Amino acid sequence: MASNARQGGTKGRYRKPDSWYYDQLPPTAREALANAMFSWSAAYFYGQWKRGKLGFRSGSDIAVQVATADRITIKKLTKKTTKGARA
Repeated sequence: MASNARQGGTKGRYRKPDSWYYDQLPPTAREALANAMFSWSAAYFYGQWKRGKLGFRSGSDIAVQVATADRITIKKLTKKTTKGARA
């Protein structure tokens, strides 16, 4: 019996290289991504920006989102590493 499910495994959701999405973003957003502590996908921010989602409507909004993502990630990482040190 045949199935219509894909058998090739997962494929990328985005069809273009991440650098293409990076180049499409406003300059302020590109600067924030370039100076981020972690390597965030520009494709995600581009998609939210193109849809006009609240919090992603301008380059400065995206810069705030990138800074927030960095801060939350650092907080989670330090919480994991200091949790074992307290015991």
